[in-house]
Amino acid sequence: MADQIIEFSGFSSPKRTKQILDEKRKQASQVRGLMKAFVLATISSDTPEFLDSLTYSQLASRVALAEKIIEVQQAMRAIEPTNVTLQIIDPEEESNKEKVSAARHDASKSEGAAGYNDPIAQKLWGMRQ
Repeated sequence: MADQIIEFSGFSSPKRTKQILDEKRKQASQVRGLMKAFVLATISSDTPEFLDSLTYSQLASRVALAEKIIEVQQAMRAIEPTNVTLQIIDPEEESNKEKVSAARHDASKSEGAAGYNDPIAQKLWGMRQ
């Protein structure tokens, strides 16, 4: 049984250790993990365990407080405000913005000009591949 525990924990297998680490990195990159990292970088008295005990709304309040702390710290040090905020990107909203931008471009382009998603034009401009 001890061998199974060691194998599952990843201590004896570099492959399993890497799998566990990659899984934890993925979790840390999700919204809640990013929110926790933002707060922990700003509010030194908070702990990961404390933040895990908060509801989503309470954690969002801590993120908003962390943003204000950064703003105040910049003002106290006479640093030009950088408006540091945790941006949550909604893929659906981004897709809609892309569609609107494409429609505007295609509606305003002159005859013979490349369309918004023209792959040759994008390659020439060094954009998407």
